[in-house]
Amino acid sequence: MTASQSRTLCERILGLVKADSAEVSVSDGDDIHLRHASNDVTSNALVHRTELSLTVSYGRRSATLSTNQLDEASIRRLVDRTQAMAKLAPENPEHMPPLGPSEFATPVTWAEPTAAASPATVIESIRPVIERARDAGVDTAGYLQRSVGGSTLANTSGLFVHQRSTTVGFSVTARTPTGRGSGWASTQVTDIRDLDLAMIGDRAIRKALDSRNPVERPPGRTTVVLEPAAVRDLVAWLVRSLDRRPLDEGRSFLKGLADGDPVGRRLFGERATIFSDPLDASAPCPTHSGGLPLVRTPWIDAGVLETLAVGRFWAKQRGVQPQPHPGNLLMAGEGRSVDELVGMVDDGVLVTRIWYLRSVDPQTLLLTGLTRDGTFAISKGKLAGPVKNFRFNISPVHVLARLVASGVPTRVLGSESGSPACVPPVVVEDFNLSSVSDAS
Repeated sequence: MTASQSRTLCERILGLVKADSAEVSVSDGDDIHLRHASNDVTSNALVHRTELSLTVSYGRRSATLSTNQLDEASIRRLVDRTQAMAKLAPENPEHMPPLGPSEFATPVTWAEPTAAASPATVIESIRPVIERARDAGVDTAGYLQRSVGGSTLANTSGLFVHQRSTTVGFSVTARTPTGRGSGWASTQVTDIRDLDLAMIGDRAIRKALDSRNPVERPPGRTTVVLEPAAVRDLVAWLVRSLDRRPLDEGRSFLKGLADGDPVGRRLFGERATIFSDPLDASAPCPTHSGGLPLVRTPWIDAGVLETLAVGRFWAKQRGVQPQPHPGNLLMAGEGRSVDELVGMVDDGVLVTRIWYLRSVDPQTLLLTGLTRDGTFAISKGKLAGPVKNFRFNISPVHVLARLVASGVPTRVLGSESGSPACVPPVVVEDFNLSSVSDAS
């Protein structure tokens, strides 16, 4: 929907509400989903999605219901049922009234060529991946999603914001016929003209061929080169945990890093710089979060903790301004290639990606997971052959504290989320590869 159409719909819905306050969000769009396996297209779909969510409040009593039907009768049922449920709901002691109007920067998340791309165009884009895999004698399986959508937020306090976005995300796994070699690569772009799937496919195919018949390397603490997908998943977990309320309530990993307020203190290595910026073209995102403006925000600068997220309720309790969590993840790099980073390591391991990342100890942010799809020994600055995968136990705090070099930031997909991220490969010392995994 256009901004005008969205405004008309929201005003119509809010006009039916008799509660003390109400907020309505609308998202709609068209997605192309394309899957391929065994070097052939297996499924494709063009999906039109619409979701309308309504929240109403009577004092501190609130309820939220959603629908994907926008006809008059469905909207009236939605309003009536939401109001009826709100009257029955218990009071929420942390209830916050709707936000008022605000100014939002115009996002840079829209590319017309992406919006205009047809299913045929998208299918054609993966042809080089399939053809090169066939020529190389490996099997590939991949998933591509092109999303074109809009989102609107409006309320009875006068807030209205409508923003559009386009993205194309692609990931591919390549495996040798015996299953003894596996590679993976991914990318995400705003403008489909920036999509180079031949390069992504070549990367996965090369890793699959190079990782055949891995040998066992003893586990233990060692230097690792983490490629961007692995960095993204580890660092994103840390950034999501940078929140003022858990710190104030004694539940944050930050309590173990500093006495008193940790903001403004160097808690990580000097090479660690992480920020968010909705207008950064390398991985843009919407310019608001729940009606709060998103602006360029430093989270960690040269190892110094600069900012903590603060929800609206907790901000009111503490008498400070709310600070939303970031909408994207950006990490500064030093411009080196992965090969250059490998050349800096005398003995270590290259990790393509990580898998099944889970929390072990929230108090220290200790995580566990597995390496996957391309794990290689490094000896005297060169790759020394494939090794079996590892289970690791590490805190992203340790990753940022023992960061010794980084490369060129790259926009990639990870295993944990599809949110925009542009991060570099890094070299990390004393990384705990705790045990060997036979999984290939």
